[in-house]
Amino acid sequence: MSGTESSPATDAVPLAPVELSAEAAAQIQSRCMLLGLFAAVTYSVANLALRGLSKTDGGTGWDMWVAGTKAFPTFAVAIFLFTRRRLNGLTTFPEWSLVWPIAVAALFNQLGGNFAFQMSLRAIGLAISVPICFSTIICSGAIMGRIILKDQVSVRTAISIGLMIASIAFLSSSATSRASDTPETISRAALSVPAGVALSMFSGICYGVTGVYIRRAVRSHMRVEATLFLFSAAGFLVLCPISLCILPLSTITAITPKEWLTIATAGTFNAIGFYAITHAMRFLTISRANVINASQNALCAVGAVFLFGEQMNIIGIIGFALTIAGLLALDRR
Repeated sequence: MSGTESSPATDAVPLAPVELSAEAAAQIQSRCMLLGLFAAVTYSVANLALRGLSKTDGGTGWDMWVAGTKAFPTFAVAIFLFTRRRLNGLTTFPEWSLVWPIAVAALFNQLGGNFAFQMSLRAIGLAISVPICFSTIICSGAIMGRIILKDQVSVRTAISIGLMIASIAFLSSSATSRASDTPETISRAALSVPAGVALSMFSGICYGVTGVYIRRAVRSHMRVEATLFLFSAAGFLVLCPISLCILPLSTITAITPKEWLTIATAGTFNAIGFYAITHAMRFLTISRANVINASQNALCAVGAVFLFGEQMNIIGIIGFALTIAGLLALDRR
């Protein structure tokens, strides 16, 4: 989306409400919804790549390495955008008082969101992790949106949250350990099902909370480029060095070209998705953005079943159906 289409904030003043005709407002909403759908597709590709990188015996260091290196493409794009702005004589960051809360949220997002989600993939796979994660995103996003952005929690949103909580209960009950698929690889690195479910829920909470701060940032002084930089730097410049202290060097040198390509694929599609959804959030509410982005549930479930042979029993299907019902019930205004 170009600067003209998205009406970005200037470097001096925050975004202010602008009176638009009904037709212009509808066009902006349509474009943002298309951006949101595009982000859901690209995020789904990234998640499938991350599932391919998850190893039941990989350990914490490997999960952190994957979560950190996938942030590099976004980091590289942010640096490019920063350089272009500097060459054009434009500012990049607002005052520090606006930057540090987003920097903290970015670190929270990487450690509690991306890292925890990667660990949950190691324990329970993709078909269960994604809907559990998105259910908690919806719940935490609605709650934090009410607290931080003063969004109203309607009756429909309350019903949606109740359905999401019910879906988490069903999906958690249906989760099975990935380690049982390959018993010869079971080691101390393997995670239990309850741990995988808890990690997936925790990652959803972190994503939901940081999503609220992203929306508040890009609707004020903070430019999209600065937001991309802070979130990607927290991954690449924080998680990678920490993982190198945990992961044996021999593991890094043993990474195959196929694994490097998969990491690059996850990072590239994650960068595209992040850029798209960040722009979309300038004009979409948290609830609407989450509903659109939650189409990942179906895409990832299909991919997990057909590409990785994951199973979903009747209890899991009921939980998945409750997730869809919760999304349909959610207030989209």
